Amino acid sequence: MSALRTIADPFGLWGRGARAGAEAAGDLALDLLERGLASPRAAAAFDAVLASPLAAHAARRVLAGPEVDRLLATLLESPRIAELCERALESDGTERLAALVLDSRLVDASVARVLASDELWVVVEEIAQSPAVTAAITQQGAGFADQVAEEVGRRTRRADARLERLARRMLHRTQVPGEVP
Repeated sequence: MSALRTIADPFGLWGRGARAGAEAAGDLALDLLERGLASPRAAAAFDAVLASPLAAHAARRVLAGPEVDRLLATLLESPRIAELCERALESDGTERLAALVLDSRLVDASVARVLASDELWVVVEEIAQSPAVTAAITQQGAGFADQVAEEVGRRTRRADARLERLARRMLHRTQVPGEVP
């Protein structure tokens, strides 16, 4: 068969021509498809299909199925996704975006809503009554009381020494060796 092919098409133009024709046909088909999809009629048809109850039902079934869970689990466990997320979080763009969000009215409005909510005060009460917080307050209170007692003792000793010096001067007595002045 190859001898016949060599005689009929010695330069291999038939295969090259077929491939070129297929590529041209493929390019033409893609061009026609792109034009068709970009047309207003196609957009209206897609909108109609997406607005149909059948599309909504299909979307609900797909989203409720285990395939979505498996897909998400696979994505979240993927080292590539972890690498992409890490790169995205460390990028200057993400830092700029975070700065914009923090400087926006969105944060101020969110904080105001949190402060106005009753749930916040429930959380604050829960934290204030927790054993860890009460123990920390007790420990800090005891430490503060120790500091106050130490300072009062130091000031009392100084005042006592001054009064004793004053009394010695008034009674014309000298200091006993070994006494703290």
